Amino acid sequence: MTDEGLSFAELEKRIRAMPDGPAAILDMPRWLIPFTVAGVIGVIAGLLPSLLIEFLEPQMWMVYVSKAGLWIAVLGFAPEFFRGIAVVALGFLRWKSDQVKQLDHDLVQFRGLIRWLVEFPRDLLEEHQRFARNVQNRLTSKLGLLAGSIDKLGAIPILLVLAIQLKTYFDPGAVPYWQILVALFLAITYLIAWVGAHMRLRVQLYEVLLSEALAKKGG
Repeated sequence: MTDEGLSFAELEKRIRAMPDGPAAILDMPRWLIPFTVAGVIGVIAGLLPSLLIEFLEPQMWMVYVSKAGLWIAVLGFAPEFFRGIAVVALGFLRWKSDQVKQLDHDLVQFRGLIRWLVEFPRDLLEEHQRFARNVQNRLTSKLGLLAGSIDKLGAIPILLVLAIQLKTYFDPGAVPYWQILVALFLAITYLIAWVGAHMRLRVQLYEVLLSEALAKKGG
């Protein structure tokens, strides 16, 4: 096979073409992504007036923006929250059978991808593998610098931010200035960590497939 046929774009295209297995229910559906982004935007919009009031004269538009931001945040995170509860409940009931089915599914599907990759020259596979590994390392370093380990905390940062936002909603003067800054920081870093974690997992999958192809080619 010619070198031109191997690219990360083509690899991603083939991964997307794979049928979903039982574990696909754990992945966030694409239709939920705009809701999550809207939720983070709602958090930021809802907290900004409480921050601006420290520097500007209070205005009614600040109240409207704060209330609208809270409702946008709640409505944005609600679908993911309730879906997560349903998925976890189902997972407890049938995690063993679903896990076994997913392993068999992945083995068959990845076998076809690896068979396609093995047809390329070894030096080309190694080049793509090294590049994927370097990208993954850079992503890890950048995420550590920008967001620390916030991606490992799950929904805890957002729940904390929503609690602060609810407090400002009912009693704006009761929230200290520093708590508003912390909440804004958590909301922005959560979005960064959320996007970065998805990117890192995808690049990690590329590296795993290329490594398996190299191992098979060496054998």
